[in-house]
Amino acid sequence: MFMLKRIKWSKPCLFIGTLITPEGLRLLAQPQPNTDLIEVRYDALYHAGVTAEQLIAHLAKRKNRVLLTLRTTREGGMHPWKSTERVNLFMQLIPHVDAIDLEVQNLDLVGDVLQAARNQKKGVILSAHSVTRKITYGRALRWLENLREYRVQAYKIASLARTRDDLGVLVRLLLDHPKLRLGLMALGPQAEISRIVLPSLGSKMVYGYLDAPAAKGQPSLKELSAHLPWLVN
Repeated sequence: MFMLKRIKWSKPCLFIGTLITPEGLRLLAQPQPNTDLIEVRYDALYHAGVTAEQLIAHLAKRKNRVLLTLRTTREGGMHPWKSTERVNLFMQLIPHVDAIDLEVQNLDLVGDVLQAARNQKKGVILSAHSVTRKITYGRALRWLENLREYRVQAYKIASLARTRDDLGVLVRLLLDHPKLRLGLMALGPQAEISRIVLPSLGSKMVYGYLDAPAAKGQPSLKELSAHLPWLVN
């Protein structure tokens, strides 16, 4: 019987591979090299017509630990969820995955999901996204303070970065909080370079695609593993 490895939250950098296409779901049944978690982007899959029952059937065959994400369009997702719809799907799918990602700005709407994940001993990544605006250092600090109000396995901040100075805000935040289990990444023009720079400086998570890019500038996890070999194991 295949035994899933535990999630090594204490690892210097978690390598997370995203799945966004119905065709990509077949990869769940195959052990993925250099992959600590597979992020199943159910916002994209649901939008493409994959039912919860179909996803559960694929999850039953998984050979890697799975992180479940149901991102809204405001958070850079691919489906305009209704609040109750998203909560109900989270509740249906949580027993079949190993961790979930929740947006801190929407916790008033998905607080029951956070509690359900805790009750079922699932990992939680708490996120904050700025998809259309660059982030200032002051705003980043306020977000981080908000995130740290909740005890979860890891925190993540993703922000639009058009210039190197914008990317520098994320670099500064990272260097000022070296002991925090914090993953940072840029969106937009600086997205691709951020996937190398930020993990090299201590970001605790890096995301790459397994089937197709979830966002413009996202490299494949295979490429990231080749560029960051000292962080893979």
